[in-house]
Amino acid sequence: MKKFAVLLLAVVAAALLGLSLVSAQDVDRTGWPETFIIGVYPGDDVAEALAAVEPMRVYLEETLGVRTVLITGTSYNAVIEAMAAGRADAMEVGPFSYVLAADVANAEAIAVANYEVEVDKAEVPGYFSLQFTKKGSGITSIADLADRSFAFTDPASTSGYLVPANDILQAMEFTDPAQIEEFASVSFAGNHPNAVLSVWNDTVEAGATFDANLPAQVEAAGVELCGFNDMGLEGPATAEEWPYLESMTSEEIMAIYEACPEGSIVVFHQSPLIPETPFAINAALPQSFKDAVKAALLAIADNQDLVAELERYYVDPTVETGAESIDSLYDSLRDIAANLNIDLRAR
Repeated sequence: MKKFAVLLLAVVAAALLGLSLVSAQDVDRTGWPETFIIGVYPGDDVAEALAAVEPMRVYLEETLGVRTVLITGTSYNAVIEAMAAGRADAMEVGPFSYVLAADVANAEAIAVANYEVEVDKAEVPGYFSLQFTKKGSGITSIADLADRSFAFTDPASTSGYLVPANDILQAMEFTDPAQIEEFASVSFAGNHPNAVLSVWNDTVEAGATFDANLPAQVEAAGVELCGFNDMGLEGPATAEEWPYLESMTSEEIMAIYEACPEGSIVVFHQSPLIPETPFAINAALPQSFKDAVKAALLAIADNQDLVAELERYYVDPTVETGAESIDSLYDSLRDIAANLNIDLRAR
């Protein structure tokens, strides 16, 4: 296809998206990378992970007019190290890992992912850590965990350890994280599904996980969960299905708890909102390039087909939150690390 035809298609596509593309002649592209390298952590299945991100790679390459490639790392830390060494220009890692990347790899958050297919640009993307038990255990609050058995997921998990450990620390007014292990009999289940199953199978009396994992175990393992109404909707659970996805008061949580039948899994504590994973870029890249990438990411929300394909879109929630910058949204995680005496650089 001739160059003019390609440019014409790009302009038409932009008009359909409601965007305002600026031509290469109108933008100072000085210092723009010849190849834009995005690092991703693929988990256990590299091929599946890359396939899931491929539509965004293609979209960014076409929108930016810059060759865009994906690289993977064996861990979040490996992706961070790639950026620190100049082998990656951008990345998507977990919230706590981003805090580390901002410190050691000059990463700058420019947009936040919202893993929904129904677009709401005013929604602040995030998730919750939930502490749960089996109704009948007698545990109705964090204070009731004294001398009881409790399963975290993994020491590196934001919602399965770091946030719930901090919630216990704050609720009990402990001054030393070591007091948590003196307070309750804690263990690590290894992953989020196991944490739920360990409570369901009476291996431990309570546990912690992220909000979407509890409904997932209803279908995957036959767990009886109270407070969740499966309405058969595709995609992430809605507030109607899973009210804990909304920020609730302890009184509202306990109202659900009290109405639940004996023997079912019930939630007794919900954390503050954990900010969702940001898209981070090397802060040293030209501002014009960073602006172009951010504009491209935010424009995904206007393309419903691409949102459905990616199963996410991106927002800048600074207006809704009143935050000075996207990076400052993650200050709460920095505070948690300090409270738990965690050296993020050692992660």
